[in-house]
Amino acid sequence: MSNKDSTLWITIALLMVVIVLFGGGMIGGMMGSGMGFGAIIMVLFWGAIIWLVISLINAGTQKSQETPESALAILKKRYARGEITKEQYLEMEKELTE
Repeated sequence: MSNKDSTLWITIALLMVVIVLFGGGMIGGMMGSGMGFGAIIMVLFWGAIIWLVISLINAGTQKSQETPESALAILKKRYARGEITKEQYLEMEKELTE
C-alpha cells in the first residue's frame, strides 16, 4: 500500500470516529436512526466519495510526473535492437553529448 493510500485510509478512519463521537445529533436528525446503522452508512458513503475524488486527482498527477526517456537512452535501445550501425551510434552519441 502506498503512502498516499495509507494516509487516505487514516483520514477516513478519523472522519468516521469524529462523526460517530461528535456528530450523532446531526446524523440522527437527518436519518432518524441516531448513532446506529444510518451513521455507518453515511460515513461509508462520504468516505467513498472522498476516496474517489482523491484517486482521480492522484491519477491526473501521476501521468504528468512521468519523465520522458532521454535521447541517449533511446539511442542505446535502437543500437541494441540493431536498428542502427555502430558508426551511426557513435556519430549520434557524439552529437548528443556535445
